[in-house]
Amino acid sequence: MKPQTQRYLDLAVPGYNAWWRYVLGALLIAGAWLGFGMVPYALLSGANIFDPRLDFIAINLSIFVMLGGLAVTMKWLHRRPLLSLITPGARIDWRRVWRGAAVWLAIAAALSVLEFLLFRDRFYLSFDAARFAPFLLLVLLLTPLQAATEELVFRGYAMQAFGRLTRDPAMIAILSSVVFTAPHLLNPEVHEHGVLLMAANYFAIGMLLATITLRDGRLELAVGLHAANNVFLALLVNYEGSALMTESIFTARELDPYYSLMALVGGALVFHWWVFRPARDVDYPRGGAV
Repeated sequence: MKPQTQRYLDLAVPGYNAWWRYVLGALLIAGAWLGFGMVPYALLSGANIFDPRLDFIAINLSIFVMLGGLAVTMKWLHRRPLLSLITPGARIDWRRVWRGAAVWLAIAAALSVLEFLLFRDRFYLSFDAARFAPFLLLVLLLTPLQAATEELVFRGYAMQAFGRLTRDPAMIAILSSVVFTAPHLLNPEVHEHGVLLMAANYFAIGMLLATITLRDGRLELAVGLHAANNVFLALLVNYEGSALMTESIFTARELDPYYSLMALVGGALVFHWWVFRPARDVDYPRGGAV
């Protein structure tokens, strides 16, 4: 195990780590999401009002509630700060967040251009300035918070929990990716394309986020990547039948899960090479504050 990986997993050591605390913590987080987070979404859905902006707000609010459950769990069950899920340093390294976002945006854009060149009839221009402008504000405000919440739960909390059971980084990444995949199987794409194929897609992105977190020994790169991925899908290239319909500039007539899976695997390899190559231009400090 690399020193930075061990240092990140050991951020849990100063807290209370009995197995039942993690079980209860997982129940509190899931209960907050299912019990309270889904309330605004259910209310808006029951109002028979079709407005993508309201759906977008409701879905994001349902995820934000998980952050409240996580905060309670960390404070009262584990007696350690939320920052210990992010970094061994004294503060968040925002340069890492922006680097993860910028690198993945470049990769996602290249993969989308390649898909367009291979399947030209799949995409159409859906830009509507009057509808796009308010959505732009919502996406830039809510999506990074949504992505950060998921990273704190599925990479930060879950991986440090599994790190108390095993010190094998590969097993920790696999287990956390399985946990990440499970709630995403509720998405409508699963019914259209099948459980196994879509589970493979969700698992692949989960493994990418887990491995870069363990390799870097902190969470910021994953937060940046996740936020950039969701912003790209929401604003630039979404697809019909998406779990989160938005006013994107371009829309694909369908999701191609086979291309998506291959693109994720290829994109993951490029991201690891780009960010962790020995001769990278910027050398970020491993544990210090910025």
